[in-house]
Amino acid sequence: MEDSEDGQRGNGLTRAIKDRLDSVSTYLRVTGAQKIIRRYFAMNAFDGAMTSLGVVIGSWLSGIATPASVISVILTSGVAMMVSGFSGTYMTESAERNHSLNELEDAMLVDLDDTIYGKAGRFVSVFAAFVDGSAPFLASIPAVIPFLLSSLAIQTMFIVSSVASLLTLFALGIYLGTISGENIFYSGAKMVVSGIAVAIIALLLNAH
Repeated sequence: MEDSEDGQRGNGLTRAIKDRLDSVSTYLRVTGAQKIIRRYFAMNAFDGAMTSLGVVIGSWLSGIATPASVISVILTSGVAMMVSGFSGTYMTESAERNHSLNELEDAMLVDLDDTIYGKAGRFVSVFAAFVDGSAPFLASIPAVIPFLLSSLAIQTMFIVSSVASLLTLFALGIYLGTISGENIFYSGAKMVVSGIAVAIIALLLNAH
């Protein structure tokens, strides 16, 4: 009897998740927001990885030898970008979606707030903001992990963290190459070159 009830609850949960995913797919299709959200993710993940790389290199050049200090700066930067990205994107997307909905309402002479168009606009504003906000924070995590490994020497932590950020940039380049149809390794290499350029600039600035 209990097994039957557990099975029914499991099936109910599965259906609820499927229905929710179907709703999300419908909202994205109605608003045509897939491309915009992809751009938000790629752009802000790039910012997160590059910022983390800059923090790591800057910390190394400044002679910071405490892993906790580096972790704190990386995570603080990531959280700041996350909050900024979420709030900025939400306000921008909400304004744009409301404007589009108002124009459609004026053309049709009907209130669309409780229709699928109104619901889709509100959902996409929050969803796009979530993607925009989470992307830079998630992209900064690989740079943090080496500083959590107490078995590594501090200099090794800096090296491994820098490599992790470059690999994050390479993975992001592959993702963009997949979307654009460009050679994925070439696309990834371009991202890595951008990261190396940041490192070189930091070294040149420190030299002066």
